[in-house]
Amino acid sequence: MKLKTRIVWISIVIFVLLLVLLFFFFVKNDTPKNDIPSKELKEAKQQLNITLLRYEDDLFSLDVNNLPQEVERLSRIYPQLLIEPEVWNDLTQMERLKAYLQDTIMMALHKTAQIMVKTEPLLKELETAFGYYKVFYPNDSIPTIITMIPGLDISVPSTYIYDDILFVNVDMYLGAENHYYGAVGLPLYIAERCDPVYLPVDIFKKAMVYKHLERAPHTTLLEIMITEGKKLFFTEMMLPALHERFIIGYSEEKYKWASNYAGNAWSYLIEKNELFGKGDALVRCYIEESPFTKPFGNDSPGRMGIFLGWQLIKSYMKNNPEVTLVELMQETDYQKILNLSKFKPQPK
Repeated sequence: MKLKTRIVWISIVIFVLLLVLLFFFFVKNDTPKNDIPSKELKEAKQQLNITLLRYEDDLFSLDVNNLPQEVERLSRIYPQLLIEPEVWNDLTQMERLKAYLQDTIMMALHKTAQIMVKTEPLLKELETAFGYYKVFYPNDSIPTIITMIPGLDISVPSTYIYDDILFVNVDMYLGAENHYYGAVGLPLYIAERCDPVYLPVDIFKKAMVYKHLERAPHTTLLEIMITEGKKLFFTEMMLPALHERFIIGYSEEKYKWASNYAGNAWSYLIEKNELFGKGDALVRCYIEESPFTKPFGNDSPGRMGIFLGWQLIKSYMKNNPEVTLVELMQETDYQKILNLSKFKPQPK
């Protein structure tokens, strides 16, 4: 009986330990990475007043038979950057606008955007993200956000800030499988990020970050890696509940590869003396868009230099908890960041 009792008690202890481990596992994964108390976030969100204007919706709701009056009415809502003064009196411009609104492709893009990028869910996401933003930057203003459909212009950023207005080309977030992306020649490894989940990511990674990132001259691959890593870390702090693979824009398989073989990739850069190398060839190989990072094989993701720079920055912030996000974004001593990061991922 004593032996059976002992076995029972050992089983109970093991069961309890497993429950505790599972509890901490899920708590750890659900805890925001930026350690901002929920109360502080709630207070910041209460102070927000986000203005989101759907320019494409307003345009496509215009009466094409009465465009001058309709455009004049819209000019009271939108900045002159979008609607120039007296443009409604320009018959040529009105005819161009009419052609745009009646173009079957533009109409299809707008219809899809209405389905894929809904206003209320987007506002909810942005309220949380900008709530974190106001915690880190309490004195900074929130730009007016204007969405539009320029017509799949892949030559310009999908999100950008100009004159304190944040523009979002929503036709670049219609879903990775949208056939129009292939029609305009967008590679699949880029089209994978044309999903609505990336819209809030890009708002911070491609636009808001530049309001705070100290721009110093880059001379080595490492310096570019660190700067790109800062962009991702900044974005991660604003969207802490989002899986890391969406922050960098990798598929699940590519993210796993990058995580598993980061040590191997880092060791390769050191062994080949490329960390402190210079030149466009290194940037094209490790930083720019590509289906994979050539030295690491076809199974690797592209932009491995950016991924490594991000991990280095995460290590730097972990090992230097006194450093704030504001200070990180302004720090341009790259050697200092490298040294204090203690970044030494182990190869497999």
